[in-house]
Amino acid sequence: QNQVGLHALGQRIRQLRGDITQEDFARSLGISQAQLSKYELGQSALPLGSLVKLAQKSGRTADWILTGNS
Repeated sequence: QNQVGLHALGQRIRQLRGDITQEDFARSLGISQAQLSKYELGQSALPLGSLVKLAQKSGRTADWILTGNS
């Protein structure tokens, strides 16, 4: 049940980004804007290091980011 769907994961990353530009958000995560775009579009899986940074930055759990479950 806790399978990670890349498209849904991308939507949650986009939700966490809010009104911040992809460029600025990507810079804060230490990745390129192009890579962030691939994550948001569900074209690429989020690596563990980026997941940890995203969880710390957003205050959301890694479980929520990956699966949508609290």
